[in-house]
Amino acid sequence: MEDFNKEELDQLFAVFRDQSLQILDEMTQDLLALETLGGDAETLARLRRGAHTIKGDSACIDLHGVKEITHRIEDFLDVLIHQGGKFEAHAVDLILQALDEIKAAIATEDIQDVKPEVAQNLIAKLSNANLENAVAEIPLILADEGEPIHSEANADAKKMNGGKAKRDYVRVEAAKIDELLNLAGEMVIARSIINQMEPEIESNSRHHELYEQFNNANSQMGKLIGQFHKSVLKMRMVTIDQVFKRFARPMRELANETGKLVDLESVGGETELDRALVDLLYEPTLHLLRNAVDHGIESLEERKLTGKPEVAKINLRAFHEGNQVVVEVSDDGRGIDKDSIKKKVIEEGILNASEVEKLTEEEVLELIFHQGVSTAKAITHISGRGVGMSAVKASVEQLRGSISVKSESGLGTTFTLRMPLTLAIIRAMLFQSSGQLFALPLLSIREIARAEARSFLSLDGFETFRLRDEFISLVRPGVVLGFDRRKGGVGGGFRKIPDQYFIIVLNVGSKKYGIIADSLIGDQELVIKPLDSSWVQNEALAGASVLGDGKVALIMDAEMMFRKVIRYERSRSIEKRVNAG
Repeated sequence: MEDFNKEELDQLFAVFRDQSLQILDEMTQDLLALETLGGDAETLARLRRGAHTIKGDSACIDLHGVKEITHRIEDFLDVLIHQGGKFEAHAVDLILQALDEIKAAIATEDIQDVKPEVAQNLIAKLSNANLENAVAEIPLILADEGEPIHSEANADAKKMNGGKAKRDYVRVEAAKIDELLNLAGEMVIARSIINQMEPEIESNSRHHELYEQFNNANSQMGKLIGQFHKSVLKMRMVTIDQVFKRFARPMRELANETGKLVDLESVGGETELDRALVDLLYEPTLHLLRNAVDHGIESLEERKLTGKPEVAKINLRAFHEGNQVVVEVSDDGRGIDKDSIKKKVIEEGILNASEVEKLTEEEVLELIFHQGVSTAKAITHISGRGVGMSAVKASVEQLRGSISVKSESGLGTTFTLRMPLTLAIIRAMLFQSSGQLFALPLLSIREIARAEARSFLSLDGFETFRLRDEFISLVRPGVVLGFDRRKGGVGGGFRKIPDQYFIIVLNVGSKKYGIIADSLIGDQELVIKPLDSSWVQNEALAGASVLGDGKVALIMDAEMMFRKVIRYERSRSIEKRVNAG
């Protein structure tokens, strides 16, 4: 170690930390898989290889406690590999404890070794563990018949002699990829400026051939920028399996704590989404899983009485739907008690009895996302205070996503989260409304219609429009957002109110509504920027984008706009009743 200067040592420790933390997470998942699925030869070999790697690397940087602990884990696994079988629960707990201590020591900015007294205690436990009780005798599942299960060389060779080709990886800081994405966004803006100059260049060009060359070069540049964009986005994309694997351990601990038997199954782990979303998706999804175990799944006695299997099923499913990622969390528990929700919202003063009776079944279920509403019969440290679901909803909406729920009494509940593939770029429709430039994600738009102002009707206080055989509610963004420039501001009095409008029809879940637009600009790819200015910060706005001509377009969140309209109209109706009474 004396041969390295401080900068080189810092880099060495950083590489060790990053690589070891990833290996520790993978070892945890493999260990839990062995406990539930049995002695899979490949999993066993990978688990041992992880311990061996950390042992060797920690020895190189003088982390003797880490080295000795992983050495004992490796010995433990050697016995298992040669004896055949799977770990019992107490053996899994022991190794998980060892992995936790290593992780706690090396995860800090200044990497530390495991404390000597802690290391000695773990080493003693691992060395003295009763292997006859720790290992259950079961047949091993061999990767290939006749192949020794402890042959790491064979496993590696399979990936290179006629198997999948070995893939090389380079570790790159996430910030550097984000910087590339920002540069790609600036390139898009710069090219849009060129596109806006193109008609003027064509009209003023005396040489047709020169203009043709410019046009071809501009077109080629557009393709290259597009490819660059996609390549950088792919670099940011990771599989959602990285999140799904992290749930195995907390679910195991929660099931033990509640005395329930739970089988967690996941499908669609190969689904890709933005790295930033993967990190932010963990907490809300974990809360939904904990909620399912705590008071979605019945007790063993309840399940027996209703004829259900003792082992409850919780399913995690992910898939792509257009430019969105959908994550479903479902259970086969008791379902949500809708009558309890109605009673709770009346008790909390959120709605009165007459308002509750007018709600549809779907609207009643949506009330569980309101702060203070909970159907838990008892408050526990896990759930029941009525703040969890509102926090989940807020977290998902911060990701420009949405959450919905379906439930059947006695059969179970399904929560559905929908999020964009990336938080950085969207394809959107630009339009003018109330003197402001807005953008709507194309995925939210169902169709666009033209309408005359005189065709608008007023039903129950809502401005509506008849589109073929149905009536849809209409929204004027400037009015709802509180900055309708026709009612004030510089030049507001000089703007002409159009006779004809465009109606941008949007789908929000099972509902439909229309945005009133004065004019359409067209669709284009936008780089999303956060809203820093306090006067435009609004839950119905997902961000903003700077266009090629320097103008700023406010990017609208279709679902949040709809919810804001509902609250806006309800407040107006209450105000009218107060004034009338």
